[in-house]
Amino acid sequence: MTSVDHGGAPARLIVAGALTTSLGLAVAATAPMFGAATLERIQRQQTAGGLVVLLGWAVLAWGIHRFGRG
Repeated sequence: MTSVDHGGAPARLIVAGALTTSLGLAVAATAPMFGAATLERIQRQQTAGGLVVLLGWAVLAWGIHRFGRG
């Protein structure tokens, strides 16, 4: 069994995934309250934040997968 050195790439992916997830949570959490803005704006911001969270999870999962394989 041989070990492949990825040069820290999995660790960078894990950090990038965590930061992206945090950014998505911040975007979704700072959406205006109902009544303070139009419903369309609130839904767009929450949806965008949710999509960024999902992207962060995907990057995080890929980094964890690569870390486990290395």
